Amino acid sequence: MIKLYSHNVWNKAPTAWRNKIIRKMIKDMDADFCTFAECGPATIRAGEAPLPLLMADEYTELCPDLSGANFTPVFYKKDKFDVIDSGYHLYTGLNDANSKSVTYGVFSDRKTEKKLAVASTHFWWMADSEKDNLQRLENAHELKELCDNIIKKYNVPVIIGGDFNNGFNADQGDEPYRKMLDMGFSDIRITAKETTDVLTHHTEPLLKDDGTWENTDMPVRNLDYIFTLGCGITAEKFDILISPEALVSSDHCPLAGYFEV
Repeated sequence: MIKLYSHNVWNKAPTAWRNKIIRKMIKDMDADFCTFAECGPATIRAGEAPLPLLMADEYTELCPDLSGANFTPVFYKKDKFDVIDSGYHLYTGLNDANSKSVTYGVFSDRKTEKKLAVASTHFWWMADSEKDNLQRLENAHELKELCDNIIKKYNVPVIIGGDFNNGFNADQGDEPYRKMLDMGFSDIRITAKETTDVLTHHTEPLLKDDGTWENTDMPVRNLDYIFTLGCGITAEKFDILISPEALVSSDHCPLAGYFEV
């Protein structure tokens, strides 16, 4: 079983308290891979408890030379997988802080020798005009081209986790999501043998005077997804974490995907 934890970890300071909660949820899940959005160099990666440092006992980051600028990293269990290939793509067009991007890796399981690719992404977010929607559609096309190239070169399935900034109840609508389905991406919310109808995005947690955060609002829209592309993979389970810890860790809930390859 391959386990993926996917989370927009919210580029908002202070982060130390939230980072520790995120690390605990990853540990509780015993995730094989983690795909993050908004993993800001000056927030999530900084301060007294940077998330990459909290994860360093079990996980390694792909493309570590880009850690000072990469908002969409992939982390993997360093004792379980070998890296065959890895890369980073900054989306063309509209971008903010160069945070809208894709990081990907092709991996081999050291025990089973089974191979797969994992990618983390974040699409353009604004919803002011049609140009914003067109930008998200362009993000989707660039992601499809990248994944197609991976599949063609390595003959592996690809798992993609991220914040796609569109979907059910979203201010941005859902056209890019529907386009991705048309292009062959599979939403594991739909394809998994066990799934949920819980949504992914809620109001921002509030900072308390003691440095902790509070939130009791449940998610009301879908912005975040786990997709697969290619053959040779089965989604066994899809889940959205909505524990009290999950609801204060970010304005996005963590997604959990379980797969057989």
